[in-house]
Amino acid sequence: MNSIRATLVYAGSAVFAEAAFGLALAKLFATEVFLARVMRPVIHLPLVLPPMSVALMWTTMMDPQSGIMNYLLSLVGIGRFAWISDPNTAMFSLVFIDVWTYTPFFALIVFAGLQGINEEVREAARVNGAKGWATFLHIELPLVTPYILIAAVFRLIESLNQFDIIFGTTQGGPGNSTSVLSVRAYVTAFLSFGRGAALMVVNWMIVLIGTFTMVKLWRFVRQRVS
Repeated sequence: MNSIRATLVYAGSAVFAEAAFGLALAKLFATEVFLARVMRPVIHLPLVLPPMSVALMWTTMMDPQSGIMNYLLSLVGIGRFAWISDPNTAMFSLVFIDVWTYTPFFALIVFAGLQGINEEVREAARVNGAKGWATFLHIELPLVTPYILIAAVFRLIESLNQFDIIFGTTQGGPGNSTSVLSVRAYVTAFLSFGRGAALMVVNWMIVLIGTFTMVKLWRFVRQRVS
């Protein structure tokens, strides 16, 4: 049950945060501000890095004693943070790494959705007196919600099955605080292959239920905006 809880917390937190930050980045990329022009060429970088390399890189950066993350926090007056070495912060740290790695995936898909919106729709909203935020909330957001959900389906599947980042950083620790089903099944299989296989069946059932629910939600939203 602890592994099921850790799996759901990790996947749910990561996908929700990536959707929020991805939407914000996509909206930024749809503008012509200087920051958007600077970030567009480099936003793909986390996606092309091997997950295990990402895990090793962040393990070094999050070292409580010599990692650069605590040094950067000290520049703004924040004390030393335990990151992946403390059971109370390890899950947050893993979600942070996942968000850094896969938010560009959300941003690219949502950006494509924003680009596909007919400019006449936005112009009609402006003619009727809608301001920037009103246009976004009542016109753009409903139209790109199917894109957000389809990206969430793919990311939910990957997050529920995530192994490389978690095993490469914490190996399920400290204690069992980040022992998600995929990691626990891997470790258990060396002692009892049958028990490890059973854990993967449980993981598969969670993935199936989560994916089915997200697809049903996507179809419902698609019908509402079409």
